[in-house]
Formats: sequence, structure tokens, C-alpha cells
Amino acid sequence: MSRLNAFATTLIRSPLLWGMAIACGFFKLIHDGIIADPTLVRYLAGHWIEYVEVGMFFIGIAALSGKWLDVAWQRRGVAVEQIDPIPDGGQDPMEAAALLASLPEEGQKGGTAFLVRRLREALDFVSRTGTAEGLEDHLKYLSDVDAARAARSYGLVRFIVWAIPIMGFLGTVIGITVAIANLSPTQLENISGVVAGLGTAFDTTATALALSMVLMFMQFLVDRSEQSLLADVDVVAWETLAGRFQSVAGGSNAALVGVIDHAGNTLRVSLEKSLHAVLAAWTESLTAAQAGLVAEHENRWAAAAESLASAMRAMETQHAKIAGQTELLASVVHATRDLTTLEKSLNANLATLASSGRFEEVLATLAASTQLLAARAAATGAPRAVDLSGMSLSGKAA
Repeated sequence: MSRLNAFATTLIRSPLLWGMAIACGFFKLIHDGIIADPTLVRYLAGHWIEYVEVGMFFIGIAALSGKWLDVAWQRRGVAVEQIDPIPDGGQDPMEAAALLASLPEEGQKGGTAFLVRRLREALDFVSRTGTAEGLEDHLKYLSDVDAARAARSYGLVRFIVWAIPIMGFLGTVIGITVAIANLSPTQLENISGVVAGLGTAFDTTATALALSMVLMFMQFLVDRSEQSLLADVDVVAWETLAGRFQSVAGGSNAALVGVIDHAGNTLRVSLEKSLHAVLAAWTESLTAAQAGLVAEHENRWAAAAESLASAMRAMETQHAKIAGQTELLASVVHATRDLTTLEKSLNANLATLASSGRFEEVLATLAASTQLLAARAAATGAPRAVDLSGMSLSGKAA
């Protein structure tokens, strides 16, 4: 039964049915003589092509009239509140299902209105996602969808506006063809058939252009009114839904915020424990490393001090050796000085002995001196040869 009702509703609202009914009534008035104006009859019912053009024109008029009535009816509904006003503090997103149930369904009265459909689809989005995050972007998307839907609804009117001039051109072709067919040498005196064909050619074109211009102007007016309606629907939908539902970003969803706070506290405690453990491990590692470095530095300083002490002891030993060698050298110098003195004394004595002629005494004295020098040289460790080459004996012992 519902399908039958839907089919009946679609048929009743069909512009084809209403357009054909209006066209039949119009032609009925012409054939009954109620509309008897020769100009109207000539341009609107003078040829079968004009019947088609007028029929298509009335279908377009029916479609535009239906659109205009629908826009006017929806404009009155925009001023009516479809759902309750926004309460203080907003609403939980879970309440979107209840708000959605309060709106008319698609098949119910008012269910196809732009505003009702916009609110229903937006609330369905909140109900399915369980949050109002992204609702503003979804409203913009629904606005674009309604604009595209409104543009598609003029498809039949655009086709008719295109087809009527085509039918006029077809009538022109048919009229010219009939006129050319009536041109024959045997019928040159009777040109009524030629004139009738040419009249049909021009009348159908003129009728098509006039009717298409009327339809285009009416389409412009209706489309402009519908665009204004869509702008009002955008404003009302935004004012009705924007900021209605609580969100985590707004801080008004107490339950969800509490859960998030608890999770945050748990995470904070876990991080503190982990950081304490990590810091303790790093502290122990740094302490051990520092102790190792200190011990290594102390060992290096001890080794350096020991090396320095060894060097000092070696220097002291070397200094003692140098001092001993200095004393030895002083003794050698002193002994050398004594030897030089003895050498001079010996030379003087030898000279004296040589002059006195006491050779034997000299030899005895010389032997004693030689032994003395040998003994002194052995004591100093530096034997020195006695140079007697400079001595000269001038006499011999008695």
C-alpha cells in the first residue's frame, strides 16, 4: 500500500501529467471557439509542430510552477523551529538520536524539505560517530550537496528549453520543404501552397523562440528564489546545530573529560616512575664512571710523583758523583801544583849540586826524591814523569 501511495504521489506531482493536462485544456478552449483570437490560433495551433511546442511549453511551466510552490512552502517552514532550542551547557552527542527521531522521515510530510533533510543528515552524522567533532565541516558538505541537488532538479526544464527551438527549426525545415514541393511549372498561377508552407516555416520558429524565452526567464526567477532559500537554510542549520553538542575541546563533556583526566594522571604517574628508575640507573652509572675516572687520575698522579721522585733521586746521585769528581779533580790539581813545586825545587837542587860537584849526594837525593814522587803519584792516582832532560851536570863527583 505504501508503494502504491508513493507512486500515486509521484504521479500527482509529475510535471508531465500537469503539463499535458493544461495543454489539452488550452487546445480544448481553442477548438471550442472560446479562444478565437486569430493570432493566437495561428501561432499556437496552426500546425502539429506548434501543438508539440505548446505542449512542451506547458510541461516546462508545470515543472517551474511546482518548483516555485515548493520553494514558497519551504520558505515558510524555515521560520519554524524544527527542534528544541539549545539548552544551557549544550547537549550530549548521545542525544542526537532522540533529536533525529523527532524530525519527519523522508516519506512523511515535510520530510523532503531542504532544512529538515539538512538537520536529519547532520544529526545522523553525530549519532553514528558519537561525537560532534567535524560537524561544521559536514554541514558545509551538506550545503554543497543541496546546491547540486537543486541544480539537478532543473534538468527537465533545461531539456525543454533546448528542445522547443529544435522543434521550431524542424517546423522551418518542414515548411520550406512543403513550399519547395508546391513549386511546379503547372501551378505557378496558384502560389497559395507555397505561401502556406513558408508561413508554417516562419510561424513555428517564431513560436519556439518566444516560448523558450518565456521559459528561460521563469527558470531564472525560480532558481534565484531557490538559491535564496538555500542560503536561509544554511544560516538556520548553522544556528540550530553549531555549538549544540558538547565536545572534548570545549571541556563540557564531564564524563569524557574525567576519563581523559584519569588516563592522563595514570600516564603521568607511570612516566614519573619510569623517569625515576631511569634517572637512578643513570646516576649510578655516572657515579661509577666518575669514581673510575678519579681512581685512574689518582693512579696517574701517583705514577707521575713516583717518576718525579725517581728522577730526583737519580739527580741527587748524579750530583753526588759530580761532587766527588769535582773533589777528585781538585786533589789532582793540588797534587799537580805540588809536583810542579817539587819539580822546580829539584831542578834548583840539581843545578846547585851540579855547581858544587857533589854528585853522589845528588844521586842519593835524587833517588830519595824519586821514591817520594812515586809515592805521591801513587797516592793521587796520576803518575807524572819527571823531566830531567833540562838538567845539565857540569862536573862529576869526587
